[in-house]
Amino acid sequence: MIDDLAEPVELCVMGDHPYEVPAVITTLSAGGLSMLVFAHVAGDTRLKIVLDVPGLEGVEIEGHVVWAKHKGNISTVGVQFSRIDSAHAHQINKMAEDDQKCETERSFGVKDICYRECSYWALCSKPVKLKH
Repeated sequence: MIDDLAEPVELCVMGDHPYEVPAVITTLSAGGLSMLVFAHVAGDTRLKIVLDVPGLEGVEIEGHVVWAKHKGNISTVGVQFSRIDSAHAHQINKMAEDDQKCETERSFGVKDICYRECSYWALCSKPVKLKH
């Protein structure tokens, strides 16, 4: 799972009268995500999501809300994917693995752990990220 994201997405709430609402992803995995939605979204709502995450721009995913917490007109929701391309699911898993590998190596004090070919590179904002 990729944590600590703050990436905007195009979100369409499906149903008899589909509508778009602004949303921001906070976590992402190959099976689902959590996000902050600037509207009231109930549990089991069907969603269409277009990612705008570096490395995953324009990826379309469908899912449904499995949990929701509300505060005024803002909802924090957990979404389980019902449709995601297997190549994109693999790419998300690889990004999460590379991020976790980096964190593990950092915790052991390993130097020179950052490289451009890392699948998490585009999302990385860690202080160890190469500056070139």
